[in-house]
Amino acid sequence: MTQQHQLLLRRDPPAAVVETGRAMEFELLRRLETFDVPTPTVLWLDDQGSELARPSMVVKRYAGRAHRAILRHADPLDLGIERRELLAREICTTLTDLHNIDTEAAGFRGILHHPGPNPAAYELGHWRSELERCQLEPQPALQAAAEWLRDSLPRPVDRLVVVHGDFRPANLLIREGRVEVLLDWELAHLGDPLDDLGWYTAPLYQKEHFIKGFWEQKDFLELYTARTGIEVDPHALRFWQVMSTFRLAVMALAGVKNFCTRDSDRPAAPARVVINRVLEAVIEAQGARDAT
Repeated sequence: MTQQHQLLLRRDPPAAVVETGRAMEFELLRRLETFDVPTPTVLWLDDQGSELARPSMVVKRYAGRAHRAILRHADPLDLGIERRELLAREICTTLTDLHNIDTEAAGFRGILHHPGPNPAAYELGHWRSELERCQLEPQPALQAAAEWLRDSLPRPVDRLVVVHGDFRPANLLIREGRVEVLLDWELAHLGDPLDDLGWYTAPLYQKEHFIKGFWEQKDFLELYTARTGIEVDPHALRFWQVMSTFRLAVMALAGVKNFCTRDSDRPAAPARVVINRVLEAVIEAQGARDAT
């Protein structure tokens, strides 16, 4: 009997702003299927690109919709304020379910690179190296931000978690007002849980991640701590907010370089706007530190 399945092919582009291996992503998602995390079901891997010219994998296709403004007043999915607030809480619990996984017991160290004793120091070193690799001209603003980050490193963490790396409403498929699946795992890594929190609470996207007057940053962090037992240190959170924006700026520069060197035919957005936001994040974080 013939069966039909809705599938999605994920194939590496000729050039990408982030170099990730399909084998790592495939194996991570395969193992996450056994946990209470809404991950896409992976079905087939062509890690070397021997079948489809470039590394590829096939995953199950889902019916849900993704929209970066699902929590905003525009309400593109027509949920209403009460259902948007419930969805916002579910988004938080989705992240806590991921961070509550025991990475040692689950064997994720065999899949994801171990960052060493201080994930913050490792991430900063990695993205500073990426900045040197992809900048086409000197970037003094980002170098200054990197120096601030170096001087603001948080303490090593007690436990490592699976960090999604790009956790935000835009990377969730929503079906009937509920989270159906969490997408875009190419930045996943072992690290500090506040890595994901810093990105989610960074000023750059706060209007998309919270609902003013109904679901704000303090509500998110209180629920996160209640479900994980992880206390959120304000100093560490400010570091990761700046670090997340710095990382985004470096990725923007990588996109510009790929286009300029003709490794990609996809026009890249100017990086200047994001670079300016890095400086704004540094100024805001330093101001908050000076006030304490």
